[in-house]
Amino acid sequence: MSESPTSGTRHGTPGSSDNSSRALVIREVRPKDLSALFELDAICFEPGIAYSRGELRRFLGIASAEGVVAEEDSTIAGFAIGYLSGRRAAHVVTLDVHPSHRRSGLGTTLIEELLARLRRAGATRGRLEVSTENGGAIAFYERLGFQTTRRLRDYYGPGKDAFEMEKTLTPGT
Repeated sequence: MSESPTSGTRHGTPGSSDNSSRALVIREVRPKDLSALFELDAICFEPGIAYSRGELRRFLGIASAEGVVAEEDSTIAGFAIGYLSGRRAAHVVTLDVHPSHRRSGLGTTLIEELLARLRRAGATRGRLEVSTENGGAIAFYERLGFQTTRRLRDYYGPGKDAFEMEKTLTPGT
């Protein structure tokens, strides 16, 4: 698929004085990205929650799967994976942003691109799961229009609940 700069914006490392020197390109996930995706997921999520290489490969192998990465100087700074479920829901499997790129707008860019691709494929709503203990992520998704629909007991293991969150997808979402 296409490669494009992130809507003409440039993202820099938080605290850096020159954000304009670090352009990110948003592109489709490629098979050769798997190891880098696995490594970044292990940085972003604790053991037992982070996905294995096989799990990432399986999600990307779903016929309706979409995966987008943000790349800077041949290094993956973040990625998002999702798929279109049978109920016309865009299921966001994961959103990973390297710690050095957080709070730069990259997470928003990645999830919006992923949801737009899945909307074009027929999704009418977006759905994801997030730890009930991750207040920052919950607030992030709420700012994007997601609403909590239910609590999923022991989703991440015994005593580790998740919220299921959804939003309606409209053109431009």
